[in-house]
Amino acid sequence: MSQFKNHKALSASNVSVGLNNPDDAGVVRASGENLIQSIDFFTPILDNPYDWGRVAAANALSDIYAMGGEPLSALQLVCWPRDHISFDILGEVIRGGLDVMEQAKCSVIGGHSIDDNEPKYGFSVTGVAKETVFLNNTIKDGDKLFLSKPLGTGVISTAIKKDKASSEIINKATNVMTTLNNSAADVAHKYNANAVTDITGFGLFGHLSEMLKNTNLGANIYSKNIPAIEGVHELILNGFFSSGSQRNLDHVRELIIDNSSDQNLIKLCCDAQTSGGLLIAIPKDQNIDIAEIKESMSLELWEIGEINTDYIEKINII
Repeated sequence: MSQFKNHKALSASNVSVGLNNPDDAGVVRASGENLIQSIDFFTPILDNPYDWGRVAAANALSDIYAMGGEPLSALQLVCWPRDHISFDILGEVIRGGLDVMEQAKCSVIGGHSIDDNEPKYGFSVTGVAKETVFLNNTIKDGDKLFLSKPLGTGVISTAIKKDKASSEIINKATNVMTTLNNSAADVAHKYNANAVTDITGFGLFGHLSEMLKNTNLGANIYSKNIPAIEGVHELILNGFFSSGSQRNLDHVRELIIDNSSDQNLIKLCCDAQTSGGLLIAIPKDQNIDIAEIKESMSLELWEIGEINTDYIEKINII
């Protein structure tokens, strides 16, 4: 027993993020490098198997970028009902995943598969910190908040399941979800970001609340600057809002100070995202030219708010 305890203590001493301070991914110190590890997989989110594979890969890579790293290697995770769905379809899923991993210069070195009644696909990814390791709860007073992707993929996924999403809006959502967050991470490094997180299942406000937790800081959110995939507002008006997104809303409702009188905007900000963008807190003294970033890095950014001491751990919508 004592040998086991010593081994556990020795292993824990190499872990800088992930034991007592959970974040978007774990960070382990090894051979002088900060190695970043994360895992993510899920059931089909799109009908097109190739696109599902692409989204799964981009989504799994996102945590590495959110921590300020670049991906090194990945392992595939496959759950497949071999007696019910053709392996040709699985081949398309894998092809999509491998294509995105190749785009990210991430080597897929193996994986594991099991027989399962419900198909699932994803990756375990290992990366290395480029410079700074970004955490999600190290915001500072005056930080400016930037978002790197529009919201609404959860709403669109709900509409897809009910066969109410047009091919046009599906294509728009697919483009958002398959876009890598590498350029957004580069912006975070370039402008010395204080904190970064990626927007996924907890929605924008859920992940923002994690940023604010135990900081004695709050956030002003500029309602007019919140980006949405074109057509999403209409879907929300038509009642497309998943149970998971509703749980997100219930979880953060008491944190929201709403001066916008727009409940659909709040729903959008609580929408559970898949492979969403990065939420980046950049020091107030950094001069951010969004137009220049778009031209030089082909990255669209939206300044959606600021951190302050006016509302402790609250989200004030203005």
